[in-house]
Amino acid sequence: MNEVQILALIHDSWLGEVCRSITWLFPTFETLHFIGLTTLIGAMMIVDLRLIGMVKIPMKSALRFTHVAFVGFALNVISGVGCFASNPSNYYHNPSFRLKMLLILLAGLNLVYFEVFERRKVLALGDGVATGLDTKIVAGLSLTLWTLVIILGRFLPVTALGGG
Repeated sequence: MNEVQILALIHDSWLGEVCRSITWLFPTFETLHFIGLTTLIGAMMIVDLRLIGMVKIPMKSALRFTHVAFVGFALNVISGVGCFASNPSNYYHNPSFRLKMLLILLAGLNLVYFEVFERRKVLALGDGVATGLDTKIVAGLSLTLWTLVIILGRFLPVTALGGG
């Protein structure tokens, strides 16, 4: 099966049909996507800014926000799939969408790196103790990647095939 057939299959799926036929569903998915994004970004800012040392709250308290970030990310995945299914070719061929998906993948890999190599180290630190350079780099990369994801999301309508 080639990419054209896969995109057609998604377009013609029950979800694609429902997203196009119920007029309020796509705007609802967009709204949920925004809520998920603000939840994800807000939580990650608390975590990352604490890891960098710019927020002075206990480490355990800051890291609890990773659960909140996961809820926001899950909401984004669900709503994003709905938006994508409504017009998969439009998204798939959009350079901003492709780059956004790549950056989300990199942000996910960065998170996996943090969870495997850094989380235990920072939890072992006393409150108020600065994290190491490697942890600060991971946190800075996280902030950068998620900021770029937001920017690329705003570029989607502008870089869609056929203009904005």
